Amino acid sequence: GFDDATLEQGSGEAITMESGLKYTETLIGKGGSAPLPGNIIGLRATVKIGDRVIYETAAGEKPVAFKYGQRPFQNVICEGVEQGIRGMKVGGKRVLEVPANLAPSGVELPPGVPLIYEVELTEVLSSYF
Repeated sequence: GFDDATLEQGSGEAITMESGLKYTETLIGKGGSAPLPGNIIGLRATVKIGDRVIYETAAGEKPVAFKYGQRPFQNVICEGVEQGIRGMKVGGKRVLEVPANLAPSGVELPPGVPLIYEVELTEVLSSYF
């Protein structure tokens, strides 16, 4: 487990990337190194459109695992998530505001309403084994 010494509050300041993605660092992780292409990423996520939750990693459920830079399924992990976790470390939490152009295909967003991801990085592994 993490002890409090390894976590520090994020700035809470929204940063907008060139792509239009906004992220807010809510907790700064200190574990290991930031994700690199090909790493296996474990992520807990709550995904919302406005106030409506459309996906959630339930407590006690395994995190979503995927290979960074090689998204196997387009439903939860999208371009916006991959951009949004760049530079994060294990234990870190961010809130991502994903614009329609970076959202998963097939997700219908009302005009001007971003897809909100509350993500927690749970692991970064060099490979599955």
